[in-house]
Amino acid sequence: MTLTRADATTGHVPPSRRAVSVAGVVALVGSLALDALLVLAGTTLFPSIRHFSHFAWWDYGSLTTLGVIMATLAWPYTVRVASSPRAFFLRLAVVASLVLFLPDLWLLLVSHAPGRAVAVLVAMHLGVAVVTYNCLVHLAPLSDGDGDGAPVGEAALPEPADEEPAPARSAARLATSLLVLVGIEFVLGVSALFAVPAGRPSGWLPHRGTDLYLAHAIVGLPLAVGALALVPLAASATRSLRITAWIGLAGVAAAGAGGMLTASHPLRILGMALMFLGPLVAGFAYLIPVLDRLPREEPPYPG
Repeated sequence: MTLTRADATTGHVPPSRRAVSVAGVVALVGSLALDALLVLAGTTLFPSIRHFSHFAWWDYGSLTTLGVIMATLAWPYTVRVASSPRAFFLRLAVVASLVLFLPDLWLLLVSHAPGRAVAVLVAMHLGVAVVTYNCLVHLAPLSDGDGDGAPVGEAALPEPADEEPAPARSAARLATSLLVLVGIEFVLGVSALFAVPAGRPSGWLPHRGTDLYLAHAIVGLPLAVGALALVPLAASATRSLRITAWIGLAGVAAAGAGGMLTASHPLRILGMALMFLGPLVAGFAYLIPVLDRLPREEPPYPG
């Protein structure tokens, strides 16, 4: 109990279900996108492992989804039973990663799978653990805002008069989550430029680089939903957050329209330009609340 910093009487206030759900979705999308990138990089560097069975989208996608869901469900309970939730959750992530290495060893030693392919699987397990841990602890922090939390009695003290209103906090957290999604989407889009032939004929799915193309499209779905949800959420918040919501939505909409245009060969250049500019506009917009929440140094006293 001392080693794991577990304490059933800790009394920490867990994050809200909404924050945990948003963090879980971001972790899942980010993990799947990272998996696709690692598979693409591995099969590009080592063409001999291109047809490895565990590199199929449904194979690693289903296992990644199951792992992220389990971690998302575990995080609120970790807050309740650990005196240092982040440290305890990190230990759980390390143990889970070590357990996941056992099937990799079995593939290498028993099934005689290619060592390079197994190395990519190991990198995927580590990547999913890093992405999921950071998304959950940062996007779904403890309700009192402390990194390791405080007992319920301390969290229940009256808030200062200048405490940030709840709508502004919720809108700022959602904007931060959207900033992460925009970054993932931009990386996937740039990667797709090299994997998907630009001169392909008109059509919704390319004949090459399909997995990366679909990953790029899948990330765009929660990004669009989140951008739409931020507009009414920020309506009762500050003027800065309202501007963030509308500019971010415009950037996401431009990127989505560009993605639709790339299906047509004559309009593909225009679509690619919109897909490049849209995430930049949205990213700068969603960065505004992050910069506003950074601590500012007080000017030195003149005397």
